Amino acid sequence: MDWPRKKPWLVLVVNTIVLVQVFGHVNGCFPEEKRSLLEFKAAYSKETLLPSWVDHPNSDCCKWERVTCDSSSGHVFNLSLQNLGKHDIYGDCLSPHLNWSLFLSFKELTILDLSHNCFQDFVFDEGICEMNQLEELYLKGNNLQGTFETCLGNMTSLRTLDLSHNSLRGSIPTSIRHMSSLRILNLGYNNFSGNVPDIFDGDMISESDNTHPISGLHIIDLSHNQLCGELNIQIPPSLVFFSLQGNRLTGVISIHGFDSTTNNLVALDLSDNAFNGTIPGSIYRIESLVFLLLAGNQLQDELSSQLCQLQSLQILDLSRNNITGSIPSCLNNIAFRDVNFIVSHGIETSVSYGQARRYIAPMFRLKFRMGQVQFMTKGSFFSYEGSSLKTMSALDLSSNQLTGEIPRELGDLSSLHTLNLSHNHLTGSIPESFHNLHSIESLDLSSNSLNGEIPPNLQDLYSLEIFNVSYNNLSGIAPEGNQFADFDDSNYEGNPFLRWTNSNRRIPPSPTTPLEKGKKDDCFIDLASFYWTFSASYVTVLLALVTILWINPYWRSMWFYFVVRFLLKCFGRSLGDAFYKNIMK
Repeated sequence: MDWPRKKPWLVLVVNTIVLVQVFGHVNGCFPEEKRSLLEFKAAYSKETLLPSWVDHPNSDCCKWERVTCDSSSGHVFNLSLQNLGKHDIYGDCLSPHLNWSLFLSFKELTILDLSHNCFQDFVFDEGICEMNQLEELYLKGNNLQGTFETCLGNMTSLRTLDLSHNSLRGSIPTSIRHMSSLRILNLGYNNFSGNVPDIFDGDMISESDNTHPISGLHIIDLSHNQLCGELNIQIPPSLVFFSLQGNRLTGVISIHGFDSTTNNLVALDLSDNAFNGTIPGSIYRIESLVFLLLAGNQLQDELSSQLCQLQSLQILDLSRNNITGSIPSCLNNIAFRDVNFIVSHGIETSVSYGQARRYIAPMFRLKFRMGQVQFMTKGSFFSYEGSSLKTMSALDLSSNQLTGEIPRELGDLSSLHTLNLSHNHLTGSIPESFHNLHSIESLDLSSNSLNGEIPPNLQDLYSLEIFNVSYNNLSGIAPEGNQFADFDDSNYEGNPFLRWTNSNRRIPPSPTTPLEKGKKDDCFIDLASFYWTFSASYVTVLLALVTILWINPYWRSMWFYFVVRFLLKCFGRSLGDAFYKNIMK
């Protein structure tokens, strides 16, 4: 009980610290940070935006919109300044060159989002590299010019770097390997050229370099650039999403470092390049794969039965290649169903769900067109439910050189949403087992050499919305029940021995003339209701007028006076002088 009396100085120190924490920032954020924010608004923001940002002594910038301060230190640590750019009436940029020095006053700034702004002649300079405390930097859609600043490799605290949808050129520097904390790297939709750097190879770092090689990347998006040459990289166990779609890569696919026990790769997109040869055996060892997109290349040879080892696949797209041979019957071993891969692969421990959704969601797209399903990157076909990220399951082997019959085992894929086997050389009949595809929404078997009849039990596939068997050798009568009644000639044409009834044809509406269209647009009122309402209003007004004239003699006489004057003015002498004299008395 005597402890406070023995050490009063210690009590004083503790009380001082508490008072500073409680009252230290009563007057708001730091003046230099507030000044920088106001300068940014004046130079780069539209006048109608950021109304809470006012230059007033009592205005606390920590309470401003798009600004988040640390509750203990009072410093700004998060700035969400996206979509603020100035434009003229023609959409041209009016904002001046970005002054990076405005952000140097924020000593604890860790998250900076400047996406989708309009900065004239926006180029990298070393000012941004002085912000070593940054952990997340978003510069998407800013028309960034120039090359990738090598000094960014010194930003060792950076966890997320998004430079996508800009006009950056040159090669991707290997200095990225020094960004040891980096988890998300998005350089898609730029003009980067040269080879794909193997940024995971620690052997290329000199012994005198004290930095640790990058090893914890989860998401890499280098899609839609001008990268060329052969692909020969080492994939770290931490990588979850890897996209090189839409580049100019050639040669055989050479990616290694896969271990079925430690690898967490969920999505691999190498589509729309110029790869040749066969699918490397190393891919078949990635048991964690959920999305495998290799479409739009020059892959050859037959499909290996090793493909069936990827039992977690949800989307498999091998379309637009030169793959030969038959379809492996063991494909029914693949799940082709929704997988909660964010949870099952545990990346939420180092990449938040919000971050993952921001970059994973735009990674793949399913596009329905002309009865065909094409898989492309950089769309947004995902839906979100709780903490899981889901998309449609699909198998696309279209536009290849496949031969033989369609395996009846494919009918076991009851969770499959989309099946596209069009533009091949498949023969035989449509398997009866396809009636087990209870989840199927799109089934395209067009442009093959299939024969026989269309199985009548396909009418039980109530989820089926797209069905195309055109340009085959099918015969018999097409089903006409349920959803098949909505399919028209385009679904069956090119089958000379196949017949379909009128119920299989959509009857287009008769064309309307502009006059008829105008009349139709004008008749938006219910005429019956209009007549009843008009009649009721007319009777009500008439009764009110009679009542008023009956009660008030003066108004009654004035009413008749004006009526007579009106009749005389309109009809004149035709009423007769006798009538006029009699009324005026």
